[in-house]
Amino acid sequence: MGLLKRFRRGQDNGASDASPPRFVKKERQGSNTYETYAGSDAESARAFLMSKTVSQPQYYIVVETKDGTWGMDTEGLYLEKLRPWQTKVSSATCEVAAARLSSMSSVAMAARGITDNFISSVACGACGREWLDGVRYQNVTVVLCPGCGTKNSVDTRNINVL
Repeated sequence: MGLLKRFRRGQDNGASDASPPRFVKKERQGSNTYETYAGSDAESARAFLMSKTVSQPQYYIVVETKDGTWGMDTEGLYLEKLRPWQTKVSSATCEVAAARLSSMSSVAMAARGITDNFISSVACGACGREWLDGVRYQNVTVVLCPGCGTKNSVDTRNINVL
């Protein structure tokens, strides 16, 4: 079974034991609707969001955590912005490659500079754990393994949007 399906079904073997995100508010801003939650960590936010389906355009489910703000819209899972430590490549102890891209439209947005990242599956170089995370386009990004805590550098310089 694929990584996305495991997340959607809650079958990721290393799923976080953190409590699910709690509802904060639902609001409209212009033509956009935001359903906002507060979460304890990125992993539980991702798992929660992967259990949701967004079918309405301009509808966003977001989970704010200390590890960043994660969201779900009609295009899929997204990370609003990378954290500053994710660009400090020298802090990584393992080098890995981006595995599968979550959404071609998110890669295209990152390539055009609209967003600073796109979602890719990543496998930890230390423990082999697989998860989804935000990575920079044609650059190296540091991601933290939710299983063992290892900082991995993910190289996406081989990905090119034409």
